[in-house]
Amino acid sequence: MNSAILETEFVVCDVETTGLSPSSNRITEIALIKVLNGEITERFTTLINPGQHIPLEITHLTGISNSDVFGKPAFEEISSTIHSFFGNYENKPIVFVGHNAAFDYKFLQHSFARTERFFDMKVLCTCKLARRLLKRLRSKSLINVASYFGIKFDRQHRAYDDALATAKILINFLDLLQSEYEFDKTLEVLRFQNSRIYTSDNKSPALKRLKIELKDFPKLPGVYFMRDKKGDILYIGKAKNLRERLSTYFRYNSELPPRISRLISCVASVDYEITGSELSALILESNLIKKHKPRFNSAMKRFRFHPFLKIDIQNEYPKIDKVYEIENDGANYYGPFSSGMTVNRLLKDINEKFYIRKCDAKKLKPAAQHPTCMYHEIGKCNAPCNFNESKAEYKDQVMKVHEFLISDNGTSAQRLYEERMQEYSMGMEFERAAFLRDRVNDIKRVMSYQKVITPAINGKKIIIKCRTQSYTEIFFIQNGKLVKTYKVDESNSEDQRNILEELTDTTEYLYFSISKFARHKFTPQELDEIKVISNWLALNRDRNSVFEIGEHHSKEDVFSFLSAV
Repeated sequence: MNSAILETEFVVCDVETTGLSPSSNRITEIALIKVLNGEITERFTTLINPGQHIPLEITHLTGISNSDVFGKPAFEEISSTIHSFFGNYENKPIVFVGHNAAFDYKFLQHSFARTERFFDMKVLCTCKLARRLLKRLRSKSLINVASYFGIKFDRQHRAYDDALATAKILINFLDLLQSEYEFDKTLEVLRFQNSRIYTSDNKSPALKRLKIELKDFPKLPGVYFMRDKKGDILYIGKAKNLRERLSTYFRYNSELPPRISRLISCVASVDYEITGSELSALILESNLIKKHKPRFNSAMKRFRFHPFLKIDIQNEYPKIDKVYEIENDGANYYGPFSSGMTVNRLLKDINEKFYIRKCDAKKLKPAAQHPTCMYHEIGKCNAPCNFNESKAEYKDQVMKVHEFLISDNGTSAQRLYEERMQEYSMGMEFERAAFLRDRVNDIKRVMSYQKVITPAINGKKIIIKCRTQSYTEIFFIQNGKLVKTYKVDESNSEDQRNILEELTDTTEYLYFSISKFARHKFTPQELDEIKVISNWLALNRDRNSVFEIGEHHSKEDVFSFLSAV
């Protein structure tokens, strides 16, 4: 089970039962939800005839009565379906998940044993994770943890609603463990759920050795530096809350990944630099890592990957691919998308609808005698490799793919998925409709601020406002790259007025600057900056103020947005 978290399939399970004993009581309802790479991919739920009386107090709790399960299948009748839903867990990275997982797991294990089926999986409990990740939350019940993350569900103590809430909680926890704790292996998460919990009264050995108090660190965004005895930087990290972030290393638990444990054992001091927002912390962290090259950053730093679609238009016969990095190669990069599933679905539909080549050759060299491949034989490619299709005709297909991705007209991906979503809803296929709804939302989020990342055609000008308790930080973005940053003190009207006057020159540069089609050779640092800002926008746009300067906007529109600080 030493696979990556992103490659592990988590099967969330919730059962309702006739009582508390897995040996003498039986299951009345079960729900199973698969989670892969932060996405819900498959669902199954059914009522089950327990073959025994459901007590009145259980009916009051769950709403499931004896009449509800009358005529429903017994567990023995659907055990093979349930077992197959979990997949080949003996040979694949698959984990059983529940809130108070031991209860659901034992009931399922006993139920399978009565059908003479073997069932033995790795188990992850979201309640245990809550005790370690949400220490300040008084109750770690499902309803309380769900409420903490803003997760709503209609019915408590019904299998599907509880399983769905647990799946969403799991997704939040896995994201937190990857981004804040820098876990990337499933085994680390499984160990973490059973780790010892340190408190302010029972300090961790690392805190005692360093003789530091976590309360001395501010609850503000910034960058922190871990240094050795000589004062050399071992590691640089960012935080939207410095105190909380450093607590993940020193206070909350005893189980850290081996690479972080090695880091902590070498640390002699910790200092920090406050920034105006999480975004400025991310940019500063990226620049400082490149400048200082701390040895633990290269060994440990993990990014949550957000994929792009790439069309290598710098080649005569472009192809489309899914990538995780953008390069200074003249290609069109579309993204970043929040989910790899969106990119996979777009690729599938592009390959179905358009005749873009799918061969492995990076650069195609057509020849009259060039043999065609199977894609031409099945009608999925027009074979430009042997001049069966002209260069102009092929480029026309590439342009249609480009429009399919960036537009919102009747032939676009967005409109196609919206129409299919409506069809599925009308046909009562709600799971398929929900899947497409998530794809549409992902596409809209990306295309609303940055349709394509490319130095050749991307002329987007974006203003971002990040509000803190005392002031607002304003970012000017051109071609995905940071142009300038300002801090505006909201309590100081004179400061606001001076800043707005100074913004005149910057706004004119943004609004009347280089041509939309001007070429620009990005440096490696600029490319990294683009990735940082693009990923931040993909994840945070809804929580902050973002204004895209379009050709139809005037300077008055820009100043109206800026003045509303």
